[in-house]
Amino acid sequence: MTSAQFMPSGAGRRVAAAALACSVVTGWVVAGGCAKRLTPPVVLARTTHLDQFQGQATRRRQLWAVAPFANESGVSTVDTHRIADLFTQELQGVVGIDTIPVNRVIFAMRHIGMTAVTSPAEARQLARALGADAIVVGTVTVYDPYPPPTLGAAVQLFATDPRGSAIDLDPKELTRAARDPFTAAGPVGPDMAIAQAAGVFDASNHQTLAWLGSYAAGRTEPDAPFGPDIYLMNMKLYTQFVSFRLIHDLLYDEWARQAPLANDASPR
Repeated sequence: MTSAQFMPSGAGRRVAAAALACSVVTGWVVAGGCAKRLTPPVVLARTTHLDQFQGQATRRRQLWAVAPFANESGVSTVDTHRIADLFTQELQGVVGIDTIPVNRVIFAMRHIGMTAVTSPAEARQLARALGADAIVVGTVTVYDPYPPPTLGAAVQLFATDPRGSAIDLDPKELTRAARDPFTAAGPVGPDMAIAQAAGVFDASNHQTLAWLGSYAAGRTEPDAPFGPDIYLMNMKLYTQFVSFRLIHDLLYDEWARQAPLANDASPR
């Protein structure tokens, strides 16, 4: 007759910890006897032409704020504060950017007697009151939470120090403008936005679904019942995806609009 051997609890914990460390390092998770490959999610990073010229990933971390979104969708149930909060969460994931919670932004607006951000001057006033380098002002243009969901929005980025390059447009006009978002716009004046982005993300559109698949990779549980499709069933998750795409385009626009300045730059 053989006797059962039990591993002391302390040793068991050490073995489990070692297995977990191995899975983290190698990118594999072992569950139910099966190895599951983990995929790192796609992340964004803020870089500028000057950063590349100087051979730097970022010059310094920026502090950005997001104002509560305006609602031009025609749907009265849109929670614009919630959308701003989800946008802020995605923005916090950008390498080189820190964010201010939306509740603090709302508190600052009340403190200075501002009910909404309606002009570039008010945007910069609010950013200065928050001690932020820049602020995002957005408008919800389309909102349909029923599968397949559709969410449209336009966002503009205003800096406390407005030096840079951009053209100041009303977010509502952005969705109607026939404009190439990959074309640099040249120098700006003091009332201009640094960058802007807009889009309508319809989940029945194959390009939108391709973007969603790329975003969802590494952001869902391995072998989850719905997989990436969970983003099509939950408007909060879908809003996070749309926020990611808008931030992607916003950062690209900021980068592209500095091209004329970077081309004229020379080492000091």
